[in-house]
Amino acid sequence: MSKQAKKRAIDSEVYYGTVPLGKEDKIYGFWDIFLITGGWAIATWAYVQGGQIATMIGLEEAVTNTFFGMTLAGLFLCLCVLITTRYGIDIWMYQKALFGYFGLVIFAVIILASQLGYDVINAEVYASSIMKVFAEFGITIPEYLTPYIATTCVIFGAWIALRGPIAVRTATRIMVPCLMALGVFIIITVFRNFSLQELLNVEPLYEAEYGSGLANYMVVLEWNIAFIFAWFASIGVLSRLVKTERSAYWGHVGGFSIVMASFTVIGVLTALAMLLATGVESVDPTDWLLELGGPVLGLLAILFVAVANVTTVAVSLYGISISTKVLKPELSFSKVVIFWSAWVVLLLFWGGIWEYYSVFLALVGATSGSVVALIVVDFFIVRRQKISMKDLYRIGGRNAYRYTGGFNLVAILSFIAGVIGYLWVYEPIEAVPRNDIFLYTTATGFSMIISGLTYLLLSMIKPLNDYLRKDKKRGK
Repeated sequence: MSKQAKKRAIDSEVYYGTVPLGKEDKIYGFWDIFLITGGWAIATWAYVQGGQIATMIGLEEAVTNTFFGMTLAGLFLCLCVLITTRYGIDIWMYQKALFGYFGLVIFAVIILASQLGYDVINAEVYASSIMKVFAEFGITIPEYLTPYIATTCVIFGAWIALRGPIAVRTATRIMVPCLMALGVFIIITVFRNFSLQELLNVEPLYEAEYGSGLANYMVVLEWNIAFIFAWFASIGVLSRLVKTERSAYWGHVGGFSIVMASFTVIGVLTALAMLLATGVESVDPTDWLLELGGPVLGLLAILFVAVANVTTVAVSLYGISISTKVLKPELSFSKVVIFWSAWVVLLLFWGGIWEYYSVFLALVGATSGSVVALIVVDFFIVRRQKISMKDLYRIGGRNAYRYTGGFNLVAILSFIAGVIGYLWVYEPIEAVPRNDIFLYTTATGFSMIISGLTYLLLSMIKPLNDYLRKDKKRGK
């Protein structure tokens, strides 16, 4: 094999596989990761989230709730990024140490599959927006074609994802500044048509939904926190490519929290503007842009929004496909991308993600929050920021993370405790708080406290600590 061929083979394993990255392999700086995560955040799911929030609480409460909840959640979530950047591995590779070699598989299948529900939302809004613009030009597209049009968003995203991290970075460097400019344009347009006082005076459609303003506020806070923790499934793929831990941490916080919160608030503004202009509730920014400027402005906006959704799907498919290879490294990257793309398309034709949006957020909060809490406690407290790479990759027969038949029973018990805590304070199907604890912690917050504290206390029992730290005597 020639040197060039060897280099291509190595690059393939580094950027499309599970081989840990050294400093010389890392290609992202702060602005790269900020723009990529920011581009991921500026998809229409932010507008959908903002539209949902606007039905529950007023503008002032929505701004404080969104920025506080998403920033706080992001600061905690992004502690996971330090692990992946430091060791050059995916967060799912690390979770072999947390859940065990086989326990990881169960959690990965559930969480990775559910994570792609956000791509379904993006693709559906993408399709809906295109159909509405055509309607403005007098061309009516039958409703039954919606999933077929949405599928093109997935196809375009998969095409970019298959070209790897360089293509993802190039796409986001071009589009993110344009999309941020569009966001600024929307803000200016809203305030040119309505005063701040008018927007502040809009009464939420469902302000009496939970009997008190505090309950409504905390339900929205729960949505916002769950919205951020959903990123945990994919953060390791990108952060392992960043050159320094500081750049990785603050780049992710900036993109996945600050940018996300900013565009969610823009979604609130568009929903309120739509309500003031027409009296109609909508979570689709296209409705407002079409109402304001007609088909020409709407078409221009759709071009930007469509590209935002495509690039978001591209980053998502790349990240989740790399994470999937942790479960079975010999899998072909391209085949994994195609598999997950097909899964998204299947969910599109099912249609349930959009219909049960609040239930979808609850699933994310109940699972992701507890796992993030366990990762942080396990790495920073129990393992004191030290893991065995040889045991993670099972080199030379090393298997300290096998635990009990491949399952870390302490971690799984702690996770179950967290989920039970979640369900004790919050009913996810109807999105109804079950007791007053929810008003102080939210459901995701309470589940994190329960799972993290349970794991920490159990780890203090010496036999269980020895069970968890079999890698301690073996070193790296």
